[in-house]
Amino acid sequence: MRLLLIALLLFTYTAANCQEEGGDEPLVPRILALDTTINIARSFCEQVGNVPQGYRLAFVDNETRFAVRYVFKNDKNESLRIDYRFSLESIDTNARRPKVPIVNFQRISGELSAITTIYNYIFGASLSPQRLISMGTQGSPIIYKGRSYQYTFLPDDYEPGYWVLTFLH
Repeated sequence: MRLLLIALLLFTYTAANCQEEGGDEPLVPRILALDTTINIARSFCEQVGNVPQGYRLAFVDNETRFAVRYVFKNDKNESLRIDYRFSLESIDTNARRPKVPIVNFQRISGELSAITTIYNYIFGASLSPQRLISMGTQGSPIIYKGRSYQYTFLPDDYEPGYWVLTFLH
């Protein structure tokens, strides 16, 4: 009997220990525009902006140098903002070739239900808004196409009730 109890305790300890270690793995998004051209970033913004129901593209702001903002609105006048920033980088060692704009920062800001829908789309998840709030982070690693990036999910400082997903190097 004592041997059976020890075996049972050992089995439950091992199962619990395995569950704890799995939480340290970085998230793996299905789609991002990091380390791509601005044409791919444009396509990403249009695709992700159409994920939450009822949002339509209101305008694109590209007045700030090396930054672009897509703003989507719904019938309740709630906004969804998708920003990306880029830098000019050489893609090969040939000095005569012009530098290419490469995306190095993405931010998506919107009300919680829209952000939850977008998060579930990007990460292939099925989280509820309450579960997503509990997963807020100021910097967690993600792996995308074999490269490491940082991901944050925080309340928006400027818009109460809005949340911000950020992806960067």
